[in-house]
Amino acid sequence: MPTLSSGGTFENNWKNILDKLRSVLRNEYGNTVPVFIGDEEANAGSQFIRLEPVGSELSEFNQTSEIREFTINIYYVFSGANVKKTALDHILRFVSRTEALIHDNISMTLADSGSAFNCRFDSTELGTDDEENVYIVSWVWKCQHLHI
Repeated sequence: MPTLSSGGTFENNWKNILDKLRSVLRNEYGNTVPVFIGDEEANAGSQFIRLEPVGSELSEFNQTSEIREFTINIYYVFSGANVKKTALDHILRFVSRTEALIHDNISMTLADSGSAFNCRFDSTELGTDDEENVYIVSWVWKCQHLHI
């Protein structure tokens, strides 16, 4: 949610958090796994990551600041004719690598010089969509953000 700063203007905290999270993932995977926000994936190829903002919740509030917890669903989509053992091994390595990456980025400096902290995956789900012939990994990612 955009919040008003002390000067009466607002900071788009959603954009700052999503852009930073996308940047962390893009820096790790380069051009091998495109990272999109929302429904941008026009030409995604055989694998991609999609970030989907879910919501925020007020954790602490006082006269001079607030802390919000932001929730973003992260989807890794892998398309393939069949998910055989070699493809499943690739997917599971990708899951472990991504979980380690998020663990290594528990705090992130945002474009507005603010920070997201307590960044983490709360859950991971693995599954297939047989109709679409894809394997989908979904994570629930959360972080806190202090706005002064």
